[in-house]
Amino acid sequence: MQAIPGLVVTLVTLGLTLLASAAMAEERTNGFFDVYAGLAVLPESDVPDWTFADVLPTLGARAGISFNDTWAVALRTWYFQSDAKEEQTSASDLAVLGLSLELLGRWQLDRRWATYAFLGPAMAVTTLDRQRRNSRTEDDARSVAPGASAGVGVDAHLVGRLSAFSEVHGSLFYPSFHFPDRTITPRLLNFNWLVGLRMGF
Repeated sequence: MQAIPGLVVTLVTLGLTLLASAAMAEERTNGFFDVYAGLAVLPESDVPDWTFADVLPTLGARAGISFNDTWAVALRTWYFQSDAKEEQTSASDLAVLGLSLELLGRWQLDRRWATYAFLGPAMAVTTLDRQRRNSRTEDDARSVAPGASAGVGVDAHLVGRLSAFSEVHGSLFYPSFHFPDRTITPRLLNFNWLVGLRMGF
């Protein structure tokens, strides 16, 4: 949990910078930078004896380059941390840093509103720390796993090159965690409900 306050400060600072630097120019932008926050929903795991289900805060950012008014490619990163439970251990901590390269299609509805969708390959850098029941012994497992990322959203022009957006984002990974007694490969599916700011450049 120690990483979250630093991320919050960084993202808030970036958000305020976007607000302060919004220009009144209306020309088409060649790229964009997003900061966002919201809730991540982690459904139940498919591994017996393990519980990952949770609803928790998530933070992230995205930068993209536009090919034209419709298509863009974007690099996204997001982070969340959750409690995990196993019948044979005390409380465990699951931390996920997601990275994805996405193709984004955007369709203008009117001068203010637009809708968009995105899809692409992803990678999760995942840590699962567990403490053995009735013991001070901790087992730490790390994983880097490929996956996929997709979602849909809507954005609203605010002023100049600054917009606000809301989106639903989902990702799927199968990390492998190697512990002394066994290896688990849980289905790590998460859905994120997000709001954020977008600055064109």
